Amino acid sequence: MIEALDPKADLISEVATKAAKRALCIFAHPDDLEFTCGGAVAKLALDGWAIDIVITTSGNKGTKDSTVTGQQLAGEREQESRTAASILKANEPKFLGFPDGMLHADDELRELLVREIRRLRPELVITWDGFRPGFNHRDHRVTGISAYDAIYPAADDHLFHPDQKYEGLEPHRPSAMLLAGTDDPDYHIDIEPFMDIKISALLAHTSQMGGRDAEGLKRMYEERIQASVADEESANLPKLRESFKKVILRR
Repeated sequence: MIEALDPKADLISEVATKAAKRALCIFAHPDDLEFTCGGAVAKLALDGWAIDIVITTSGNKGTKDSTVTGQQLAGEREQESRTAASILKANEPKFLGFPDGMLHADDELRELLVREIRRLRPELVITWDGFRPGFNHRDHRVTGISAYDAIYPAADDHLFHPDQKYEGLEPHRPSAMLLAGTDDPDYHIDIEPFMDIKISALLAHTSQMGGRDAEGLKRMYEERIQASVADEESANLPKLRESFKKVILRR
């Protein structure tokens, strides 16, 4: 176990100096990562972090095109995710393949996530804030809650899913989490130098872009940032940023 993280220090810098630079992104749909933390992932990759990705659903309902089947769409979106991951310098995504809207925070999903956490042994996990109240996609909510439950206590306790040890998968607890899509962010990453990479990764999801171009996406993102916090709060924050709720898992 690494020594305690200092809650007052920069979380990512602290993890990088005390443990393996390995991050795991757990999201519900094939384009969730690029929208929420594509800039952060590009920054981590440039800083020498290994980035793994787990996507819980197949993305098989994300279209208004009545001529496309769910099976066709799922295959297309998997390939889009692979392309986007390559742009971000992340490893090829792992797809759990649950149908859109059919995800449950149950033992099956938790066990699958525990397996990936023990296999990949990340020190930083980025996922949805599954506890956010109000308007929140079910798949996002379930993925975030299940990731949290998989990390603590399941992945770190040898009596949870004990058969995995016969595959050589030992207990593991990451050092910290960053929760995306939160209403109460307290950790902000300056992504201005990585905005073009983030946009390129988003544009790889051609089935979801609806004809948007790079300038339109950048403008949309800037408008969302400006609307996210009051003027007096944003004065000291990076102009182009991705924001998270940080959770320190080891003290």
